[in-house]
Amino acid sequence: MAKTNRRRFMSKSHSNPEHIIKESRGINHNGDSVQRLRAALGTFLGSDELTAETALIINKASEKGRISFIEVEEICGGNTEDVLLLCWEWRLLVPVRSSKCGEWDDRLLMLYPGEIYELPNVVKHLVKSARRTSQWDPDLALTELFSDIDETLRHRMPDLLKQMGGLAHFNVINAFQIRRACGRANVKHSVDTLIVLLKAGGVISPKLRALSDVAKAGSPVYEINPCVLA
Repeated sequence: MAKTNRRRFMSKSHSNPEHIIKESRGINHNGDSVQRLRAALGTFLGSDELTAETALIINKASEKGRISFIEVEEICGGNTEDVLLLCWEWRLLVPVRSSKCGEWDDRLLMLYPGEIYELPNVVKHLVKSARRTSQWDPDLALTELFSDIDETLRHRMPDLLKQMGGLAHFNVINAFQIRRACGRANVKHSVDTLIVLLKAGGVISPKLRALSDVAKAGSPVYEINPCVLA
């Protein structure tokens, strides 16, 4: 396996409760869509070769919602493993292969031909808006992702995510904390219903293997997709 460039990977600072998701809605008409996507990714990945190649493979994956190892290798060459590890670290791509179920901590990241990697649903909307605006805009992505739900709830989703991010520890949150976040964001819907929506959207995923965390919290625990907190 190629040596991983850890400088580019997620640091503890991205789980900081004080992290604020900046609102951005402007359209950037300069440059092509991939350059705009690269600029958006660069706001949290930095600007170098790995970011440029990540933009290319995420853009390619957005065409069908998934991408193969061979397709990534054709784009990234010797950086294939580093780019895939980076995408997995930030949950921009998740491997299709799993040991038993579809939760992220049960997915098996294999780095060889024949493997397929898919975009979580929320990432599809993040990429779509980034290609237009050059901005990584989780607020806009959430409102687009949940466009078919109750309008009041849809417009409170960005604040709910901010509140969840503030309560999470290293991107991990339990069901009681999600309930507390709902109260802070003035979300009146059932917590169970919200969890189902957030799971389907690729915003959170149950941590099935975190038995000690579950025992300590006395409730299920979930990983928040780090790229929606970027």
